[in-house]
Amino acid sequence: MERFVQIGLALLCLLVLSAAHAEDDLQDWKLVSDRNDIQVYMKHRDESRLKTFRGVTRFELKDEYALVAVLNDYPSIPKWLHFVDSAEEFDRRGPLDRSLRFTTQLPWPLADREAVLQADVHEKMTEEQQSVMIELINQPDALPPNNDYIRFPEMWGKLGFVRLGDNQVEMTYELILDPGGYIPAWIANILLRDAPYFTLERLRRIIRKPEYQNHYYDYLDKLNGPGRPDNASSVASQNK
Repeated sequence: MERFVQIGLALLCLLVLSAAHAEDDLQDWKLVSDRNDIQVYMKHRDESRLKTFRGVTRFELKDEYALVAVLNDYPSIPKWLHFVDSAEEFDRRGPLDRSLRFTTQLPWPLADREAVLQADVHEKMTEEQQSVMIELINQPDALPPNNDYIRFPEMWGKLGFVRLGDNQVEMTYELILDPGGYIPAWIANILLRDAPYFTLERLRRIIRKPEYQNHYYDYLDKLNGPGRPDNASSVASQNK
């Protein structure tokens, strides 16, 4: 897999995901939920009033370009990114270097939030591990203030995929954020705990939809899928 579409997570209450457990020792994480083949872990950071949550799942993914197609479909991001109400790209320095804005609607009486993010993509293609990780970096000053939303003062996330063999992948979504404004920490932690589960559960279903299959993106030429020219030369390169 190769440097990935800069977007990601929602990703308000948003995103974010990890290439897998390789970067962190799981002994620091507490399992808080295990259902529907999705594990959600929690870790408390001493420097923050909020907890960090990570979701992990494994599933079959024969067409890896389907993931790119899903991430490029900004209008459909709210269908899988938990709490996200809209997603838009406001700057692009290249197909793998994008700036994004996400908005989220929170339950009354909480005010709606927005996140302004830059994605940074990391890939690791060795005999030992083949993975892609999209890191979402907070850029709260990249756009002028919007009086209709409270902007996240702190946010970081990652969405990661690791090849396991036999078309199996491990997908990890991790999220750290401070929603800003007045939200009691216990409410924020409940909302954050739900985000990894629902995001992963929806994403692994949507990625199988027919409209996301058989695409090819020449700026991610190391991915596997029937849309690659060497497998299906009739499929045109799609650079969105």
